[in-house]
Amino acid sequence: MVETFTRSADGFTCYGLRNEVVEVVVVPELGAKMLSLRNRQSGREWMWTPPDGGSLFRNRLGDLFDNSTKIGADECIPTIMPCRWQGRELVDHGEAWTEAWTFDETAFAAGKLVTALRLPVSPLLFERSLVLAGATVRLDYRVTNLAEDATDYLWAFHPLMAIHDGDRIVLPTDLPTLILDSAEGLPWRERGLELPWPNPSATVALDLLDLGGVDRCIKLFSPLLKTGQAAIVNERTGDAVHFSFDAAQLNTLGIWINRGAWNGYHHVALEPGNGAPDPLDVAVREWQRFARLDPGASHAWWVEMGLGIGDRGLGIG
Repeated sequence: MVETFTRSADGFTCYGLRNEVVEVVVVPELGAKMLSLRNRQSGREWMWTPPDGGSLFRNRLGDLFDNSTKIGADECIPTIMPCRWQGRELVDHGEAWTEAWTFDETAFAAGKLVTALRLPVSPLLFERSLVLAGATVRLDYRVTNLAEDATDYLWAFHPLMAIHDGDRIVLPTDLPTLILDSAEGLPWRERGLELPWPNPSATVALDLLDLGGVDRCIKLFSPLLKTGQAAIVNERTGDAVHFSFDAAQLNTLGIWINRGAWNGYHHVALEPGNGAPDPLDVAVREWQRFARLDPGASHAWWVEMGLGIGDRGLGIG
């Protein structure tokens, strides 16, 4: 049985779904941000907030993500890093996270969180539907090209998640290496460098979220995926969040680990996406990992997040 509810936070209306296992909350006015993802049985909150609790506020198009609320999960489209492409100036972390999305009240009454946005710069209509099924949160997406020309884009889910003692990242066993995007406080600098997973050096254990010290962070990408799965598990507590998606639709997983380098914070993100690296112009010109929509065409994809199911029997290790 799925229950719907609303609440107010810092003057913004938050819409939520809950069942006996999971509770999820989104804020349509703030980029359809996923404010909370909580395991109701263990009590673990997966979405990260700043140590002072943070606050919600409205950003404007073109704001740097450094100046955002830094809370929860945001949608990044049509780029993640700012760049210029197809005659458009594309802003930091894309055009969706700063905008107020439309919200479907009729769908909400039926137990769905359905939001949509016509991007303010790029000619794309972006739609998302969120439902609960047992311990699983399912996100269904559709993007449609409204232009008369083909339009290139990147998309990535951007969930900043809290780190607890004992957390471990679990990836498919067919990913022996990852590809560096950027790092601070670490010896690797060259974007595109392949690093062994999970131990690129004797002092770094990426799976254990250990960068060998503080004031360090790293952003990595998977090679082209064959298996659309990744998880964070905690054997001490039994908590887990498992991401599932179709690798034929989403061929990329981004991994962000921050141990104090960015604003002194500590958090992790597993980021299913459709290409790499973060600037769309580089993804098209150099890496050739991106999506292209013909005029009037649509792409659809899905992501599932299962709570408390760990990595047992899922073919990852």
